[in-house]
Amino acid sequence: MEVAPRPGAAQISACSSRWGGAEFMKRLDRILAVLDPTAHSQPALAKATRLAAASNASLELFVCDYEPALANPRLFADDRLRVLREEFLARHKSMLERHATDLRGQGLTVTTDVRFDSPVHQGIVAHARESAPDLVVKDTHYHGPIRRTIFTNTDWNLIRSCPVPLLLAKAGEWRKPPRIMVAVDPGHEDDPRAALDHELLRAGSALAQLLAGDLNVMHAFFPAELIASATGMVAGPSIDGGTITELLEQERGRVREALAVLAREHAIAPGHVQFRQGPPVEVLCDVATELPADIAVLGAIARGRLSEMLIGSTAERVLDRMPCDILVVKTSRGDSAM
Repeated sequence: MEVAPRPGAAQISACSSRWGGAEFMKRLDRILAVLDPTAHSQPALAKATRLAAASNASLELFVCDYEPALANPRLFADDRLRVLREEFLARHKSMLERHATDLRGQGLTVTTDVRFDSPVHQGIVAHARESAPDLVVKDTHYHGPIRRTIFTNTDWNLIRSCPVPLLLAKAGEWRKPPRIMVAVDPGHEDDPRAALDHELLRAGSALAQLLAGDLNVMHAFFPAELIASATGMVAGPSIDGGTITELLEQERGRVREALAVLAREHAIAPGHVQFRQGPPVEVLCDVATELPADIAVLGAIARGRLSEMLIGSTAERVLDRMPCDILVVKTSRGDSAM
């Protein structure tokens, strides 16, 4: 098995048209589970299996791996290099088939595939563009005595470049019923983030329905930008501590009402809506811990070409501190992110 060719424009277009959270959850037909051939525990496999069983989706088990020596023509003749690479991938294929056989016995439709590629995230993304799944599920692991999740370089690059929604699965099973927390940023009329909020809530609602879960929505109100703008105005008698306080109260009331309207539009009961003030990283982690959440749905907005998909700074700083799995949903509108 040789390095697979990069996808063509038609394949990329077919896959990229399915970014929206609403779309992938309306029709969850194909799930791609990326397995770690070096790990004993496979949380991505377990959670992808649960989703596939609930949605009657087909499941593809996939490994992308790379061994530098097997890509070096100075070490082996071409024929020998090809044979060694095939043997390397065959071992991974055998492992995947063992899992697939068990799952087929449970009535699931399961296929397997392997790929020799580097960097690994590029191989995963290329395969996702070719196979056009509705969801990619990959595990990520805790490291260290405080059980802080350390995202690998592969994880971060997938967050930025995976062309479909990405579920990053951590150790531990989802509760029954699982709790889904959707983080939104309301109050941005005619802003790409407003459209993204609706996509996130549609994805969260569909996920909660699929898993018979409990849906919650939250917003972290952090007025630092408003304070900076107000204090940076031309000094005058109308700009003092009291006026800034009034501005903050007005903005707090406006955003709180926008959150309530957004929740009503998606039929989310007031008791499942949280409006908290504070730094978003701290608030998101606090709410996820208090619920406790099994899955946090976070959003990102594309910047430029597909290969330049970026997630916002808030999400980047919060991801490895979240005590739950993370579903990243993207939109291609606009030029800013959460």
